[in-house]
Amino acid sequence: MSYDPRAIANRFLVVAKSCGQELTPMKIQKLVYYAHGWHLAIKATSLIDEQVEAWPFGPVIPSLYHAFRHFGRLPVTAPAVIYSFRLPTTGETEEEDIEFCEKVPNINDDPEQSRFVGLLIQRIWEVYGNFTAIQLSNMTHEPGTPWHQVVNQSAGRLLKGTDIPATLIRDHFISLAKNERVANA
Repeated sequence: MSYDPRAIANRFLVVAKSCGQELTPMKIQKLVYYAHGWHLAIKATSLIDEQVEAWPFGPVIPSLYHAFRHFGRLPVTAPAVIYSFRLPTTGETEEEDIEFCEKVPNINDDPEQSRFVGLLIQRIWEVYGNFTAIQLSNMTHEPGTPWHQVVNQSAGRLLKGTDIPATLIRDHFISLAKNERVANA
């Protein structure tokens, strides 16, 4: 089961707050990206139900960008929200019958899956939470990273909406895991 990226971001906000820390939109982007990458490496399935895109300043998950961009470089002070409209179930619709809905996405829809995801998010926080947003961003730009490979393939001229293939992300994080095992051997 994959999740709305905003649900993963909201869990990171809860974890950070429990540690007395704040997250900026950029740091949330990078933490969700790292959680997604490690999930791909460990489970061979996508954590999020959205493609990661290669933007000029790094890997970006568009829904997160739009959910938090109004915070700019300031700490995020509210969870991401999904807005929708609900039409009445009757056959005839009047304008006043349309209901505006607001939902805060979370990962608790499937208890068995959300347990693993909750543990993964906690581990990502333990490993990456003390890095600054800039440090995390710089790590995603290093030579050989999925973003770097996509930028090189496009000769530095990224088209809007250029996806970073999940296979590139998965292979990169598998490589990180192998390198970590060798370093600790």
